[in-house]
Amino acid sequence: MDDLAELIAQADRLVFGANPAQALEPFGRAVAAYDAQPDPDELDGLLTTFGYVALQFDEYAGLPLTLTLEILDDLERRHLEAGNSLRIVHFCRWLVARHLGDAEAAEAQYQACLAAPRDDFAWCEGCEQIYQIRHLIETGRPEQAVAVAEQAFATPVEGCHQQPQALLAAALPAYVAVGDLDAAADAHRTAYRLVREDPDELFAHAQHIRFCVLTGNQDRAEELIERHRGGLEADVSEYDALAFCLAAGRTLGEGEFTEQAWRLVASFDRRNGNKYQGELVREALTEKQWVDQLELFGDGGCAEQLAAVRARPDDTFAAWDLVQAQIEMAHRMHLDERNVEAAEIGEQALTSLGDERIAELAQPESLRVLRNVLFAAYLDLNEPAAALPQAEKVLADIPPDAGPDWLGMILRKKGELLEQLNRDAEARDALVAAAAQYGLAELLHDQVAALRLAAQSARYIGELDQAESLLAEARSVVDELPAEDLRSSTSDAVVHWELALVRDMQGRLPEAIELALITAGLYESVGQLESASNARDYVENRQARLNSES
Repeated sequence: MDDLAELIAQADRLVFGANPAQALEPFGRAVAAYDAQPDPDELDGLLTTFGYVALQFDEYAGLPLTLTLEILDDLERRHLEAGNSLRIVHFCRWLVARHLGDAEAAEAQYQACLAAPRDDFAWCEGCEQIYQIRHLIETGRPEQAVAVAEQAFATPVEGCHQQPQALLAAALPAYVAVGDLDAAADAHRTAYRLVREDPDELFAHAQHIRFCVLTGNQDRAEELIERHRGGLEADVSEYDALAFCLAAGRTLGEGEFTEQAWRLVASFDRRNGNKYQGELVREALTEKQWVDQLELFGDGGCAEQLAAVRARPDDTFAAWDLVQAQIEMAHRMHLDERNVEAAEIGEQALTSLGDERIAELAQPESLRVLRNVLFAAYLDLNEPAAALPQAEKVLADIPPDAGPDWLGMILRKKGELLEQLNRDAEARDALVAAAAQYGLAELLHDQVAALRLAAQSARYIGELDQAESLLAEARSVVDELPAEDLRSSTSDAVVHWELALVRDMQGRLPEAIELALITAGLYESVGQLESASNARDYVENRQARLNSES
């Protein structure tokens, strides 16, 4: 039933937009259309949309209370008639009761949700766990919240885009409440890095600001407010905006954020018909600190320097001593593969160096170590946007003893970062430069790899002639490789494969197929069967296309 399917699709698009109340009109029409002429093929989609509408209730004040409750009643009836589990219904009723401040109903629906079997209509298991942790904290059961969090971390839900960052953030108050401050600091460090570049993660930013200010890290909280306040202009829910304004208001005191928080919460209280959310705002703005001072990075190995800076905050030499200690600690953290801490501590040092008085004391070798540590840590954390500027700084200050092998490695990393960031013309140039350095170092396999990657970037931007030229250069290097080296066949294979893709884009399918067959044979000769299978799948697909065209 095409009209019904389109109405359902329209409601789905709107319900996750900036104003989910706009979904109510097409949703109502979809329900009416289904009831007028039931279509079993569309029932699952309709029931799923029912849940989507109810799930937005605590995020947007524009969704009416009475209508939401009617939708949930209707959803429950339809699931019962279909013989489905009521887990999604209980989950939605739990969220609504929690938002309205009905503690008894919220607990009853929480228990009923967990008792009901999961089915295809149940909300994401990972997201359920996050709300479970919040509910347990809010109802004074932090030990149980930690247990749920630890179990969830041990068996993550595949495909949940909220794990692990939202789980970690949700568990922060529980870790502090049970006295596991090391776990709390680790959860903050890990979770925050996963969301800090996303303006849509305003609720998560609010959680981390609240955690910082309530654990004695006022400066860190203020830093996060300044970094993320622009997220209020992003496509975020009213409740996410409220959470951010509350955290910022608790940090900075009365002002623009508290005023905005009161405006936002007034809309929820009017819709809800009570003052429960307003009471939560009042409590949040006056919330007492959880602990006096939780060192988010332990003492960073810099206890003595930290004490000196705190005792003499205007002493530039003490501040430089702290920066030096932080650089050394960041280096050790990276060597121990504790890259989140390495990056965070290194960034603290970098922030301090923004003070010209401290920067004047900086020693070139210390700065070089800091750049290299941050570059390496960002690479390991897969943060290309942060890693690229550090790569450029590293290349701008080449150490005197740097050899072509080192230069080739840095240039290749830079090229790969540029490719990740879809800056393929620049990536091609960096990779060509990397290949030249590898050639000087007589690292032929690395030279082939860099040329192949450069050709790939050229192909991405449609420079097929240049891609072909780079691959011809790579083939000449392959001819110099020792035949007894198993890596030689792999190097030969990647060049043949890239050339096959170039021929494909040129519309020369018979040649592409022939090159892919050679690729498969080379991979098979060294036991790389998965790569060989991929090449043969390509051959089968392209051969079928050729046959259909003939």
